[in-house]
Amino acid sequence: MSNVYFKVIIDEIPRLLGLLDKNPISPTFGSFDRNYWHYNISDFSCARFQEATLTLALLYLLNYDNNPYYNSEDILKFINGGVNFWCKIQRKNGSFDEWYPYEGSFVATAFSTCAILEVLLLLKEKIANFDNSLRCIKKAVDFLSKNVDYTACNQEAGAILAIYNCYLLTSESKYRDLAYKRLNDLSKLQKEEGWFPEYGGPDIGYLSLTIDYLAKVYEKSNWDLAKEMLTKAIDFLYYFSHPDGSFGGEYGSRNTKYIIPSGIEFIAPWNRKAGYIAFNLRRALFEKKTIGPYNLDDRYLAYIGYTYLQASLYFREDLEVEERGHVDKYFEESGIWVFSNSSFYLVSNFKKGGVLKVNFKNGSSFKDSGIILKTKNKIYTSSWLNSSEEKIIKDGGFKVSREMKLISFYKMSIIKGISLRVFQLLLGRFEFINKLVKKFLRGILITKQKSSGIRFFRTIKVVKE
Repeated sequence: MSNVYFKVIIDEIPRLLGLLDKNPISPTFGSFDRNYWHYNISDFSCARFQEATLTLALLYLLNYDNNPYYNSEDILKFINGGVNFWCKIQRKNGSFDEWYPYEGSFVATAFSTCAILEVLLLLKEKIANFDNSLRCIKKAVDFLSKNVDYTACNQEAGAILAIYNCYLLTSESKYRDLAYKRLNDLSKLQKEEGWFPEYGGPDIGYLSLTIDYLAKVYEKSNWDLAKEMLTKAIDFLYYFSHPDGSFGGEYGSRNTKYIIPSGIEFIAPWNRKAGYIAFNLRRALFEKKTIGPYNLDDRYLAYIGYTYLQASLYFREDLEVEERGHVDKYFEESGIWVFSNSSFYLVSNFKKGGVLKVNFKNGSSFKDSGIILKTKNKIYTSSWLNSSEEKIIKDGGFKVSREMKLISFYKMSIIKGISLRVFQLLLGRFEFINKLVKKFLRGILITKQKSSGIRFFRTIKVVKE
């Protein structure tokens, strides 16, 4: 199979360039946030769109057949525009915004800084305003140095790589030492099963993102600790590459179905389980049976497009693959059961009420996201994640008993929008208030569940062949 990673991303580059303000006399030249610079329906620019600058930098450097962007002067101008615009939208405390003004987003700061640092490391002598860019980088890294967010561990992995990249760019040992300390702290959060918590449980797509950042840390630092963490994470991820080419989904803490490819490909030459994942991913991308650049929305194309180009650099034809065979494995800490035989492959998460996904040998699949109970004006679900209330019994199968939760559908309104903007304008500049706002919003939009008083149980058993 040819290098599928380059094929699937190169076809989407015209769409990516369509997001970019390419007018050099425009005050927003270099912005990839089209809603901000073109449609004027956003009053701030999302910093994460600037991660697309790294995609352009790699295209500029990769001397591949069928790469019309190699060594292009226009692309180099756009790269400089992207870096300069990133600097322009930085807040005074070094942070950046993703979802609303004065957000001071940890993840937007970590991920966008990581990408811009890679650009500077790759094209140092070709960055027109390098000294100013370096000042902005150090401000961002100083912000990351003072803050940490373990709610979603992939964000911390990105921060660690950003801090280490800053060491590579500046040769200041304090950044190297801090990166190792943060890596050690993150290692203590990794579960024995190999996963990192993402809002309380494992998630397949975000685990692949954490693996991607840790792989880059290991590649650059050669730290044994990073390799140990990667090996454990791959041992877990190995079970969630489905026979039909799909990954993850309903049973993960955040339901993600994509796989970030570059870390997997980097590990594959020395880890046969990573080789198995890479082999399945290549096939699935070639057949378009999994999520890839061709069906990513514009936002995610800007966020992760470069990882396909990086994966193309690690691509090797001669993969050593560890075949899985039949599986009957229960991950007790995560509550996930994986079972396969000659007829089907089943994954179920009992800490999400027994949601499940099954792939059958004939190519069909079955997905069950649990029970939905609808009354006159309320909707309840069984598929929420909260391990503290689980009662799981294993007896020739699995039985789970739990309470259903009330689903809340929060939507933005004119009043809510104006209130948030006014509040942020007046008080959002203060970091401690900003943190309270983020905790409040995260609670009502992501993690909060309301009791229903309604209990259910679900039993899953496999009839022996």
